[in-house]
Formats: sequence, C-alpha cells, structure tokens
Amino acid sequence: MKKLIQLLLFCTVLAVLPLQNTKAEINARKFFSIGLNLNNGTSDNGSIYLYGPTPVSAYFGPGGSSYGPLTAGTYTVIIYTSAPGSRTFRFNGQAITTSSGSATFNNVSITSTAFASVN
Repeated sequence: MKKLIQLLLFCTVLAVLPLQNTKAEINARKFFSIGLNLNNGTSDNGSIYLYGPTPVSAYFGPGGSSYGPLTAGTYTVIIYTSAPGSRTFRFNGQAITTSSGSATFNNVSITSTAFASVN
C-alpha cells in the first residue's frame, strides 16, 4: 500500500511539471514584446500611423518616441511631419525622400522591434 501511494504521488508530480513550464513560457512572452522606436531628427512635430494587427495612431515631437507592444504581422505605416522641405523617412531599412510631408510604407512585415526615423 505504501509503494502504491508513493507511485501515485510520483505520477502526480510528473503530471504537474509540464503545466509549470507552460506558465513560465506565458510569463516570458510578457517581457519580450515587439515595439517601435522612432527618431525625429527635425525640429518639427509629426505623426505616425500603423494599420495592421496592432493599430497605432500617435504624435511625436523632436527627438524620439517609442510605441508598443505590437503584434507581429504585416502593416501599412504612414509617417507625417510638418517640417518644410525635402525629408527622408525611414522604416526598417526602407527609405523614402520626398518634399510632400509624408511617406507611406506598404506591406511591412514586423517580427521584431521596428525602427523609424525622419530627417
């Protein structure tokens, strides 16, 4: 009888261990989120819009801003600035130079922290 109780206790511990790993994985995901870092190299204000799994609509000033967490996926990103003249907008390595005051990046895949800038 004593051996049977020990065996039952041992099996119960083995059954509970995988549940502990699942909780640890869920908690770890909270700390490793995807975000967006934006650097504004102009002295003017602007705005950024992300259309995708996690929509973002935000204003930014000179310097920089961070946004998140974001869900991994495909986004359309529009960056506006009130700065006059020709500006270079960058998003995850893509660059658009224009004097129209805005740039649109279509079908952008975000799988890790993204980087944007206006200069």
